[in-house]
Amino acid sequence: MTHTDSDGETARAFLDSLRRSDLSALLLHARIEIGVTIGDFGGWQMVVVVRAPQPFAEAISKLPDHDRKRIAEAALSKRTYDGTPATDIIVKTVGDPMDGPATLLPDLILHREMMVAVATGQQQIQEVDDYYIARQARLIEGCAAVGIKYENPHTSLWDWYHFWKAQGMDTYADRRSYVRTLFAGPVSSAVGRVHNPSPVAEREPTGWERVDRSLGKAKALLVTASTEEEWQTIGLLGREVLISLGQAVFDPAVHGDKDEAGTRIGSTDARRQLFAWLYHQMPGGDNKEIRAHIKASIDLAVHLQHRRTATRQMAELCLEATSSAVSVVAIIAGRPV
Repeated sequence: MTHTDSDGETARAFLDSLRRSDLSALLLHARIEIGVTIGDFGGWQMVVVVRAPQPFAEAISKLPDHDRKRIAEAALSKRTYDGTPATDIIVKTVGDPMDGPATLLPDLILHREMMVAVATGQQQIQEVDDYYIARQARLIEGCAAVGIKYENPHTSLWDWYHFWKAQGMDTYADRRSYVRTLFAGPVSSAVGRVHNPSPVAEREPTGWERVDRSLGKAKALLVTASTEEEWQTIGLLGREVLISLGQAVFDPAVHGDKDEAGTRIGSTDARRQLFAWLYHQMPGGDNKEIRAHIKASIDLAVHLQHRRTATRQMAELCLEATSSAVSVVAIIAGRPV
């Protein structure tokens, strides 16, 4: 077996390009090893081994066959080889089990696949219902704690059984479709918790209503965001926060209606409003670092808003910088932080 850090990165990048952020997130804490073995009919057969802590290892092992195959393809996507490509993965458990918000994703997937398994005759309800009931309670509590909308009404697998009977879901396909739809939203929301199990540090509300509201929207979006467009939107919200911040502190009667270059300060010109206020409150060379901090926050938000290759890391940095800028201004203005 061979392993390099780039194997995991390659696999996640490939899956992200297919909009399979759920599979990509499952691999974030995994190590991928690639090797060869002799195939059933001779020749070389590629082997992909995924090593991960619990509950990620179990969730990956319970994925449907087509998802396991996709992970194998992703791992080999930049490899050149003469053998037969892998069509499945081998999953191994390593390290200490994980807990906390990051494990909501594997728990949701395990729950989803258990519902599918009993509804398609792959597992007996009496063999796994205790595990389902315990996980259902854990998911309800965990999702509520981080603001993930989880609306699975089936308190037990027997409840799920009676439901599909009453609804006339006579085919396996009908039952699979129902379960996939039921979990689509929560799984998508939980992807962000794998990358960002600890959200941006909470700060006291400033009392500037529009500032606090926009900042809250940006923080909520970061929890669920998993695409470039959503990460760009955090930049847009960051810019809105700073615009509202400028409007909250700027008073043209006190700070003037033109900047140092004589340009008129517009109602949405957050940069000029904030700097007019800052130069009034914190003038001179001794305070240039404070002004530079605010400027960098504005620049980062605008840059992220227009960056088509936005990443989660950039979104996290933008939100942290925006939150910090708000706190700095609040401190200067004598507001709580």
